[in-house]
Amino acid sequence: MAFTRYKQRGQKWYVYQVSNVWDKTLKKYKQTSIYLGVANEKGGTYSKERQQVQQIEREILDFGDSFAIAKNAEASGFLRVLKECFDDVDSIMSLICYQLTNGAAMYNCQDWVEGNIANKLFPNAKLKSQSISNLIKNLGKEEVQRKFFKRYIETFFQDKHGILIDGTALPSAVNSSLNAWGYDTAGIQKKINCLMLVDKVSKLPIFFRAVPGDIPDVSTLKHTFNEIARLGLTTEAAIFDAGYFSQNNIEYLCQQKVNFISRMPKSRSVFKDLVSNAKNIETSSHAVQYGKRIVFIDSQDINLYGYKMVAHVILDPEKKAKDVKLLLLDSLANPDEEKDVDEAMRYCGFFILISKQELNKAEVLPNYYMRQSIEQIFGFAKINNLLPLRVHSDQSISGYLLLVFLSIIVFIQMRQKLEDKTTVEQALLVLRNLKAKVYDQQIIPQELTKKTKVIFDSLGVTVPTLLGI
Repeated sequence: MAFTRYKQRGQKWYVYQVSNVWDKTLKKYKQTSIYLGVANEKGGTYSKERQQVQQIEREILDFGDSFAIAKNAEASGFLRVLKECFDDVDSIMSLICYQLTNGAAMYNCQDWVEGNIANKLFPNAKLKSQSISNLIKNLGKEEVQRKFFKRYIETFFQDKHGILIDGTALPSAVNSSLNAWGYDTAGIQKKINCLMLVDKVSKLPIFFRAVPGDIPDVSTLKHTFNEIARLGLTTEAAIFDAGYFSQNNIEYLCQQKVNFISRMPKSRSVFKDLVSNAKNIETSSHAVQYGKRIVFIDSQDINLYGYKMVAHVILDPEKKAKDVKLLLLDSLANPDEEKDVDEAMRYCGFFILISKQELNKAEVLPNYYMRQSIEQIFGFAKINNLLPLRVHSDQSISGYLLLVFLSIIVFIQMRQKLEDKTTVEQALLVLRNLKAKVYDQQIIPQELTKKTKVIFDSLGVTVPTLLGI
């Protein structure tokens, strides 16, 4: 059974003869079409002067996920940056799509791409295991990374910026000078530290560094600031955790006129003095709501290392109750240990934030907890096969981290557009269900469901009815 179908592109109507043909392998009907000519209007007569071309269906591919990723990278200008900095952009974009949609081991990428529209969007990609290894090694070259970061920062971070700083440990068993014994929340283990800088406003990652695992965080801050300054980034503010707090770092930031917020380690002698000065902190005048929590904040002007700053002494009643309970349980379980329990109880539930400038009490915690943006980024990276590292040289480690960094940029750009409607992971899972039929010279996406249409609209992506090959 055959029928005529009209399809409009621009001002013209293209006419096809469509037939339903039984596929013995799939055991179902599939459509084949023969191009007939061009008509001036739908249902009108058409010219038969052109040669009739039969369109044969070749395959059906996952379409929506990688198409959305590619279009977002193009619309944001990020794809242009990649093309200016790297030779093998098709391979890089294919691997980014694979990281975001699958996240499995790299050697499976070739199998994945055969069933995904990425093989049509990026036809020159080289995705065999050895080719991927060579690409990662090339991405680890210092001159390649310097060129990328300089161009990336020029494109997306032209003015002064506030930055968030944090790091994570990457357990690794490879033989590398970056891999060294160090301490983290999991205990003492061989690891590589990854330090990440994120823009305070856009939440886009700006820069990363792979640091040997035996180098403490506190020793990396000054060098990192000097490095990003050479790449052209002007920093006006920074937010970082207690691991980067030291007299040397605080003095350096003050000299560079960088405003900052940092948590003070409890080990500092001034910590106890500041808590003691906040004697009447548990009053309604010091109460501040943060989300569903109520905390007490007493802000004090101090002189620290010769510079005027503000110490925000914060008491979290819920944390205090938990800390006191754990302290007493430990004391009762170990009565022979010499410990001044009463003295320790005085500081339960307290932590102190130091800021270079005065802050409204209601702004203190929201500003500091912007750092959670980095924790979310590390969370994405770890889910998507960042750990444990299995590459086998310093250059390959650095190259692999850059590839993950590139994937994170696309991920954050998509998350910004989706806002609170859905997560990127959920969106890509839904979009994966949008398939496309591939013919000799054309790709025809299937009709959009309500869910896929909402996601594409949020991302600002228009899905065409027809793509050429």
